Amino acid sequence: MAVTGMFYSFLYVSDFERSKEFYGETLGWKLGTDEADVAGFHFGDAYLIIHRDNRPDNERAYGGGVYLAAKSDDVQADHAALKEKGVKVGEILKQHWGEHQFYFDDPDGYHWSVGQYVG
Repeated sequence: MAVTGMFYSFLYVSDFERSKEFYGETLGWKLGTDEADVAGFHFGDAYLIIHRDNRPDNERAYGGGVYLAAKSDDVQADHAALKEKGVKVGEILKQHWGEHQFYFDDPDGYHWSVGQYVG
């Protein structure tokens, strides 16, 4: 297997416009793909795709079971910026393996971590 990294993450969202605003305006990620049912955002060397949920109602589920972790060069600044924008963020945790991180959820309950390795 010649895998070199993560190509993109893909999330179905319950309210496409709300999620597009959250990732683009609230988080400040750069919009790359902009189609009627699909939006993609660059953040660092990663890419997130959100998709309007067109699945049957019995197949729809959000949030649970998905945990996404983003890398930061300044976790303190990112924490403060999101808090200032009204995002409910957890406290910065100083993990024993050298990562400082905090958590937040997107509008559909997808769980995100933002972390910085400090050694």
